[in-house]
Amino acid sequence: FVARGFVVGQEPIPGPSMYSADYDDETCRQFLNPDHLGDSVLERAKTFFELLEQKGEVASPDLVAALGVKGARSVPANLTNPLKKRARKMNITVPWTETATPDGLRTVWHDRDGIASRMVKAIEQERKSRGLG
Repeated sequence: FVARGFVVGQEPIPGPSMYSADYDDETCRQFLNPDHLGDSVLERAKTFFELLEQKGEVASPDLVAALGVKGARSVPANLTNPLKKRARKMNITVPWTETATPDGLRTVWHDRDGIASRMVKAIEQERKSRGLG
């Protein structure tokens, strides 16, 4: 499935990576490489990581509203799958953690170890280099 672009899990492929699972500045920069993440995903990632930076977590209804997508089922295709795919290609874990709401019906994404702040900074630099803002 990975060869066709489907990401089954979010764990990296076993083996060494030249990037940091802690998402240092260089890893964040490479994560956002325009050869691997398009402008639209970058813009949605900006919204996602800003929410994580500000609140520490975001539940799917709030993320859906912030992204302006149709519903919770649109989040993977428009945001999380491309980010998971990028992390997998870099052989590192995704820069967030996920849980569910107490009723088990909604996903909640959490900032992992302050990574959201570093990603927001890197996204702003990448947006400037792409002429997006």
